[in-house]
Amino acid sequence: MKYPSYNRLFLLVSVLCAFMASGCSSTPDPATTEAPKKLSGTDEQIFVGDSMEMNYDPNVIMKRAESYYEKESFLEAIVEYKHFLDLHRSHMLASYAQYKIALSHYKRFQTIDRDPLPIKESLNAFKTLLTNFPSNRYEAEAHEKITACQENLAQHDLFVGQFYYKRESYLAAAHRFKNIVEQFPHIEAAGEAMYHLAETYEKLGDEKWSRDWLVTLVQEEHQDHPFYQPGMQMLAKLQTDYPGLTVPEIKESPFDQIELAQIASPTSVQQPPSIVASLAAPTALKEAKCSLGSWCGSSPQSQATPSPTASATNACKPGQWC
Repeated sequence: MKYPSYNRLFLLVSVLCAFMASGCSSTPDPATTEAPKKLSGTDEQIFVGDSMEMNYDPNVIMKRAESYYEKESFLEAIVEYKHFLDLHRSHMLASYAQYKIALSHYKRFQTIDRDPLPIKESLNAFKTLLTNFPSNRYEAEAHEKITACQENLAQHDLFVGQFYYKRESYLAAAHRFKNIVEQFPHIEAAGEAMYHLAETYEKLGDEKWSRDWLVTLVQEEHQDHPFYQPGMQMLAKLQTDYPGLTVPEIKESPFDQIELAQIASPTSVQQPPSIVASLAAPTALKEAKCSLGSWCGSSPQSQATPSPTASATNACKPGQWC
């Protein structure tokens, strides 16, 4: 019977011992084992867990939304605030959630030369706040923000309209300026839009529409409006450039009429152009029958009698839209 040599037996025992020492040990190496990371604060606790209770708990949802808002992750915050409203519309914090949705959209808006979608969504969200939660504590601020949103939207359309105007895309420019007048007639930008509309239609070769927008500007805007005096000057220039253009009566104070006469005809103030109202004509302010949607003239010659085919007439004062 042959036995293995001593050297081979010793080598086999050494290998087995080494294997048992390294592979069968249950004690972890402290140098290679990572300790679990601890959360930085209690604010992070709301993001941990996936239980049904946490998804429906109003306090957890609100804390999650507020955390996103504070980190300026406004899109994520909006999702959480909406989730809160979907589940807890009658909650005492429901109006607050709607307010923060509107405010989050507002803070996403950057400048007037960027996408206006965030400011449109903010405007709609603030209106929803006033409609769905009447007499809420954020009502005053909501009205202020609605006005700010409208001003930003008007300024955006002015920016785009002027961009088109400089590139001689006059129809596109007119569309933007008219959009301001129709949607936001109560803000200061509407007067500027009327002035630019007059410029645009003159470029398009329609001096009558240019005249109409200027007359609307000077009749509707106060005298301290930035584009009031430029509008008066452009109106006088239109009459000089187009002698056959009839300009209706402009209701001004005597001081403004004298100033306008000097602009239109500096060498002959005694004979102002027809753009200046005649203070000595008492019949000029009498009401007359005029067709709806047309100018009511300032003299017997311009007060055309409505034709039998006219759709409707109304009693209007000369120099006004009927």
